[in-house]
Amino acid sequence: MSSTSHSAPSRRSTHIPNARWWRVGGLLLISYLVAYIDRTNMSIAAPAMSKELGLDASQMGVLLSAFFWGYVVSLAFAGFVVTKLGAKRSMVAALIVFGLASAATGMTHDFTQLIIVRVILGLGEGLVFPAITIFLVKWFPSWERGRASGLSLLAIPISAIIMAPLGGWLIGNWDYRMMFIVQGLPPVVIAFVVLFLIKDDPTKDNRLSPEERDFILENRASGEKEQGGAWKDVYLNPRIWLISITYLLWLTGLYGFNQWLPTILTEASKQGIQAVGWLTTIPFVFAAVGMYVASQQSDKHDGRRTPFVAIPIVISGVALLAQHFIPGNLFLDIVFLSVACIGLHSAFGPWWPWALEGVPRNQTGYASSFILSVGNFGGIIGPVLVGVLTGGGAVSQGFYTLGYVLLASAVLAAVVVRIRRNHGARIEAPDTSAPVTN
Repeated sequence: MSSTSHSAPSRRSTHIPNARWWRVGGLLLISYLVAYIDRTNMSIAAPAMSKELGLDASQMGVLLSAFFWGYVVSLAFAGFVVTKLGAKRSMVAALIVFGLASAATGMTHDFTQLIIVRVILGLGEGLVFPAITIFLVKWFPSWERGRASGLSLLAIPISAIIMAPLGGWLIGNWDYRMMFIVQGLPPVVIAFVVLFLIKDDPTKDNRLSPEERDFILENRASGEKEQGGAWKDVYLNPRIWLISITYLLWLTGLYGFNQWLPTILTEASKQGIQAVGWLTTIPFVFAAVGMYVASQQSDKHDGRRTPFVAIPIVISGVALLAQHFIPGNLFLDIVFLSVACIGLHSAFGPWWPWALEGVPRNQTGYASSFILSVGNFGGIIGPVLVGVLTGGGAVSQGFYTLGYVLLASAVLAAVVVRIRRNHGARIEAPDTSAPVTN
């Protein structure tokens, strides 16, 4: 989009009501927030569950990853399902399914039952983010979608800030079963809020002001081409594969870190579950701030987003290695873990603009779906990797290896950039072999 076309709508948007932000954007944030809480709440319950059910570190790693077995499968079909059902019905169904599955986690009594309900939880959540992307496209002009998407993704660190102390308090005063039941109920309630407050399209919302409706309809497709594209051009593209593997390695580190962090802090602090719940919030408070700053700064350097992806991932990898190899105390452990958490989450803001750079617009749907599907295998690999490497000892024995995985992710990001530059140079270079004609 040209700067001219960009500026005129932006000036006009200052006089337009903002119901789309608080009614749609706000509800999307809340929906993704409860989804992420139910996705990660097992991490705070892991120490208590291991003790009560007699699970070793390897079994706990498998259990922490079970959600992603269903999630990856669901993502593979989510585009088709959400397109057929519509964003609102898909979101409502997802909220109900994963909310009930989360509550059912508190009613299980053995390892097999836990695996089953966590897989169902993942199947339900696989529809959430694809539904969010459709809402963003239909309800927001293109130049507002970055902020709208960032608003939804803030649910990742905020979920930990809320979940960790609340989960610790529920477990400390009752048990981990009550935590799952209590945290599984809000999604079901929110499902009915979404059902009655959000419409699939602004043209169907009678409560929307005519000015805001006209503004959205006139500008939501500004500068965009019709979607579609050749899926083979994406799935057979080596650059897309490299980007997907970069994402896979990054998410392996991210989910391994997020799922095992409370256990690491339990070992380091020797404190009870409520104290660990509060300690767990510290890294994520800093991560939320880092995520906001990185998103803002990357937009200011739209043509050079690579440093805002690769550097945070490098920092997180180095911090995890330092936390293991540099002898310290609880304070130093929290410092290193907070730095790692900031790096892991700060890359989210610039990631999708960076990952889809150079991808033709008519192939972005296929590309984003493929990258998501491959990358979220990291949610399976990360927790299991730490559990297996830990064996029967302290989790810290395997946790630091995530640092090496993250450094490998950053190296691949650099390779992607080099390939892009070489590809761009070949396109721009004149064909000197062709005869010159007048």
